[in-house]
Amino acid sequence: MILFGSTDIPVWLFAVALVVVGIVLTAPVSQALARAGWTRRAPQPALVLWQAVCLAAGFSVVAGLVLLAVEPLGQALLPAAWNFFAALFAGTLHLPAWRLLAGLAAAAITAALLTVVARTAILTVRRRRAHRQILDLLATRETAVSGGAYGRELDVRILAHRSAMAYTLPGWHSRIVLSAGLIELLTGPELSAVVEHERAHLRAHHDLLVLPFQAWAIALGRIPGVRAAGGSVTELTEMMADDIAAARTSSPTLASALAKVALSGPPTSASGGPAASDILRDSPAITGTIVTDRVQRLLYPRRLSGWQTAAVLLASLSLLAIPATVLLLQWT
Repeated sequence: MILFGSTDIPVWLFAVALVVVGIVLTAPVSQALARAGWTRRAPQPALVLWQAVCLAAGFSVVAGLVLLAVEPLGQALLPAAWNFFAALFAGTLHLPAWRLLAGLAAAAITAALLTVVARTAILTVRRRRAHRQILDLLATRETAVSGGAYGRELDVRILAHRSAMAYTLPGWHSRIVLSAGLIELLTGPELSAVVEHERAHLRAHHDLLVLPFQAWAIALGRIPGVRAAGGSVTELTEMMADDIAAARTSSPTLASALAKVALSGPPTSASGGPAASDILRDSPAITGTIVTDRVQRLLYPRRLSGWQTAAVLLASLSLLAIPATVLLLQWT
């Protein structure tokens, strides 16, 4: 029995409730949050909530299955789970088949999620390295911005291409890439606003924030809400970078730059050969995102009130309390 003060709750009931909570957070809650309009009014608290939903969903499902598996061992969760797998590999585990399956399912889910994240991270690093090598051959190093991401100078590269685009290439050797078409299209203040937007991505390490959601979209993309979560998180990181850039320059200037780039059309095929085409295909150019909402929120901001922001953060903390509470539980 799990003890909550003077109230005894059967372990199996608590475990099933955890699994249900995890499934609900993964599908319907994620779908609803991805469709919610209020998140664009407060991208930073919304991103905190997204991370809390993701962590609570995965942990709830795994913890529920582990509880079902190790209940007869009568110990705290982590020691019981350790003893479960130690006895399993030693061939001395004597539990009903359904408990064994629950434990193996928990291990399989955990291993699959971590493996997908690790594999996505490795592939991303390799792809960025190849991208950087091609970029260094095709682009011109215009300047170096001091105080950039990672506390070192940050390269700004100019790509000789007529399409208007700007993007970041994160990593240990970061790059901000601007096209010649973008420089011709924008005024000086507008170009500065775009550079500040890209620098904001690097300073906040948005690539690391988005990476787990991209990985889980690959692994669990058929589950409703998972791909929507990745798209929503990507959009919110763009809006958060907009807010930072607008604070350093001005909202109308950045909105004007975004509108000009969007109206200039998508990137055309490069005349620089296959290597340049590869860069354009892989690069998250400004025109690759839906900018209407971004421009509108810059020109007509509607921020969440203080109590609404506090409510979002409180909801995030409540979700994060699920893993903490389960880890602290004891049963006899």
